[in-house]
Order: sequence, then C-alpha cells, then structure tokens
Amino acid sequence: MIKQLTLLLALLLSFTVGAQKDTREIEQFISELDDKIPKLLNDFIVPGTAIAIIENGEIILQKGYGYSNIDKGVKVSNTTGFNIGSISKTVAAWGVMKLVQEGKIDLDAPAEMYLTRWHLPKSEFDSDKVTIRRLLSHTAGLSLHGYPGWSSKDNLPTIEESLNGKNNGPGRVEIIMEPGTKWKYSGGGFSILQLIIEEVTKQRFEDYMQTEILNPLGMTNSSYTINEKILKSSSLEHNNFGEVIDFELFTAQAAAGLHTTIEDFTKFARASLYTYKNNNQQILSASNLQQMMEPAQASNGSYGLGYGIESINGTSITLVGHGGANSGWHAFLRLNPVTNDGFIMITNGGAGHNIYRQVYCDWIYWKTGESMGNRCNIVPSIANKLKTIIETEGIDKIQSQYLELKKNETNGYNFSEDQLNYLGYHYLGKDKVDYAISIFKINVDAFPKSSNVYDSYGEALLKNGDKEKAIENYKKSVELNPGNEGGIKVLKELGINTDELFKEIIIDDTILESYIGKYELSPEFVITVSKDGSQLKAKPTGEEEFEIYPKSKNVFYLKVVEAQITFNKSEDGTVVSMTLLQRGQETTGLKLKD
Repeated sequence: MIKQLTLLLALLLSFTVGAQKDTREIEQFISELDDKIPKLLNDFIVPGTAIAIIENGEIILQKGYGYSNIDKGVKVSNTTGFNIGSISKTVAAWGVMKLVQEGKIDLDAPAEMYLTRWHLPKSEFDSDKVTIRRLLSHTAGLSLHGYPGWSSKDNLPTIEESLNGKNNGPGRVEIIMEPGTKWKYSGGGFSILQLIIEEVTKQRFEDYMQTEILNPLGMTNSSYTINEKILKSSSLEHNNFGEVIDFELFTAQAAAGLHTTIEDFTKFARASLYTYKNNNQQILSASNLQQMMEPAQASNGSYGLGYGIESINGTSITLVGHGGANSGWHAFLRLNPVTNDGFIMITNGGAGHNIYRQVYCDWIYWKTGESMGNRCNIVPSIANKLKTIIETEGIDKIQSQYLELKKNETNGYNFSEDQLNYLGYHYLGKDKVDYAISIFKINVDAFPKSSNVYDSYGEALLKNGDKEKAIENYKKSVELNPGNEGGIKVLKELGINTDELFKEIIIDDTILESYIGKYELSPEFVITVSKDGSQLKAKPTGEEEFEIYPKSKNVFYLKVVEAQITFNKSEDGTVVSMTLLQRGQETTGLKLKD
C-alpha cells in the first residue's frame, strides 16, 4: 500500500512539474510577445499596454509596451497608472470579505441590516433576500449593469444620490427579479457594498480600501481616489481611434474606479493565489479566498464572490478573474489558483480588448496546446481604415472605396455593422453631420436587414434637418425591430402614429411547441428555447434567459438586444435549425436531437 501511494505521489509530482515551463520555453514565448504586441498596438491604434505573466507563483514577465503620452514621448512602464474598470469590484470584494472575516459583516445577512443612509426601493420582492453574498455574486436580482464616468468638470453625486439614479444615465438601483434565483450582473450591487463598507467602518470607502487592502498588499501606487499623485503617473486615455479623451471620474468607486499599475496589479494577482507557498499576505485566509473563487449558488457556475469563473474548453482547467472596461481603458485578469499561474493585461485605448484577447489566446495555447477558436480571430476595424482615407482624401469617394476594400480585403478588416456605426457616431459627435450621414448610408446599404443601422441613419438625417427622410428610416427601423423603444419615442415626438407599424401576431400553440429545443450555433454556443404559457424564451450559453416576440410565424425579435431569430423548417415541416441575425451577421445552428 505504501509502495503504491509513493508511486502515485511520484506520478502526480512529475505531472505537476511537467505542466510548468522551462527557462528556454519561457524566453521563447516572451520573445514572441515582444514581437507581436507592438504590431497589435499599431494595428488596432492602441497607444500603450502593460502585461504581467505569472508562472508557478513567480513573475516571468512584467513589462510596458507603447506610450502613455504620445505627444511627450512618454513610454508605458511598470509604474504607469491605468484604470481597470470592473476589476475594481474584485479588489473591493476583498474589502467586504475582510469585514466578514473579522465578524463585522455576515455574508448571509440582508444588506438592509447595515444600511441607514439609503434603503432599497420598495418592490414586489422581499428586500431581506438581498444579502451580502448575493451582492458579491450578482445574484441579488438588482438593476443597473454598469456606470458611465463623469468628467473632471462635473460635480460628482454622493453614493446615495448615485444609488437613487443621479448617475449619468443608468437609473436607480432597485430589485427587478426574485433575489437568489438568477445571475444578473449589477454594478449597482457593488455601489451598495461600497456604502455598506462606509456604514460599518465609519470611514470613506477609498480610505478604508487604502489602509486595509491596498497598502498592506504593497499597492502604494494604486488608489480609488484620483489625486495629484495618481494623475502624475497615469497614462492618458484614448478612444477607438487613438485620440486622447477626457479623464473619467467615478462616484461608483467599488464598481469601476480603481487606478493601478501593472506592478501593483501583479501584487494583487499573486496575493489571490491562495495555494502558493510563498503567499505571505495576511489580509484574507486561504479558506476565504477559496470561497470567493468557487461558483456561487444561482450563478450558473460563472461567478463567485467578486471573481468570475471561466472553464477552458478542451481542458480540465478552470480560471478565475475579471474583465474591466471604461471609456479609453481595458483590463483583463485570469488566474489559476491550482497551478499558481496568472495573466494580467491593461491598456489605454478604446480598442484595447482586441489586444488582450489575442495575447490571452496565445498564453492559453502556450499553457495548454488548445486553441480558443473564433474568439482569437480578430482583425482591425474597417472604421480605422476609412477614417484614415477620409482624413487624407476626403469623404466624396468613401462609398466606392469601402466597397473596393470589402471586395479585395474581406478577411483583412472587421466589416461588421457596429464598426461603421461607431465611426458614424464619431463624426456625429464632432458635428460633422455630412460625414456621419455618408457613413450611416454605407451601413444601411451593407446591412439592410438591421434595425439599428436605419435608426442611426435616421438620427443623423434628423440632426441635418431632413425630417421626412429621418421619419422614413425610423419607421423602417421599428418595422424590423418592434422592440426599438427609442425609435418609437422619436416617431411619436415627430407626431407619427406608430400603431400602424405593429400588428398582433398570434401563433398556434403547436407551432410554438415545435420550436422548443437546443440549437448549436457553434461548439461553444448553444441557444436553448423554452416555452412559458404562450411566451417563447431563449437562453444562450452562459447568459440569462430572455423573452422573444413574434414578427411572423417563424421570425422572432428580442427586446434586450438588437437581434432576430428565425426558425427554419425542412420540406416536411420539421424545425431543423435556427438563424440568429445580430450586428448584420447571420449564424445558423442545427436543432439538437433530444
């Protein structure tokens, strides 16, 4: 028995050691990244980025690429500051869990137990079911996905005012579904946690986080407060075209406001590796960290307490971490607490997600030998190319130039409708309305089945004073997507009776029943269609279930996103597949057998 156990341990040890990379492999991989990352920055017009890679608990790469300030020639370094968007939540979760560990907060207690300065609005749901655990895991049934920032010229609202709806657009935080039954991402939930930290500690959130979490971890160049010290070392932030944009500030600090460096961010990542033998942080116990990284109830296995959870297809590997995005910033964190490996990347451009996605794919392939499929096939936006042409040659021939590029370089650029839409709104925001109209018209011609392109075109035409053509395009948009409430509102404001645009579609129950089932649009993406009474519902892999509404007997639209679903039948009338139309792209998936 002892001999067998010794052999088993030896095999396990050899497997573990074999999974780690040797010096030569590490040096080769870093050399490849040194070549690739600058090219990616150039292709996607992202001025700068910083990356860190952890192997068996040790830092094998920590480096900046590109520029934090192009005009002054300032390069990104390990101490350049970046906003990390929603990864602020993961760090804030440490603040909550420290109070849990100290017995000052009960994970399963109602949030209301700790609130005096603000209270959840009354609703049909029991507010006592909104617990600390459910706030941390996005299962509390709350509204408000994310927060736009404020400019430095704005007077920022208090956290209470923000929760009540003074938050630059998203509205108040309220219970919109039964707590504890579904996963629904809510930045608003973390604003409640921010307030609870202040209520329990009698300190400002940012002060508590600095003294109790950031400083003890050695993250002394990080802060939830944007002060002179932070601004002095910070990168500038840039839009999708590499243009400098205004620095954003956040009342919702826990949800979106942490500013850090790759040097500090790596310290946090290593501190999260609770099985690493040299992890000497004293803030949270290994058992509490482990609990934070385990799937929470009702999260569909996708989220713990402040940490997201991702399984890598084709492997037995599960990673934890988070992504983050604010205007001009993108950040990404993935950790393997079993092998003590990690990947961290932060960028200072609106297209920064294209950088980290490709490098992350390379890291996964390097670690596992498994490709991550289509998510790695990213090409530059056609919008960047068109903008360059317009700035050098003018707008007059842009439609023919677009068609020529699409014909000759189909695989060289991302020609999706949202790329053109972004460029159109870029010009609309700069009051170059004629430029915007030209771009939106190209989009309408390229994607005639999309409701959104007509809506955008109508908006530009209306701004240009062409009311008649604007109405025509808004009508077309609503006809294609009866759920376009924004378009309906504009038409009503223009005095148009929208009732004639809708007709009630009643579908026989047996037809609805025939649509029930699973449709595989890709090996990693299945849409499950179910029926509740006379209402069809669809649930994509890893996402929430949503209702779909009929436009005809076999064509349905969504209200939650701009998309359309068509159920396809064979000659004998059997439903055999589904076609999803989104962003001008059609994807068909076969109906799986029961």
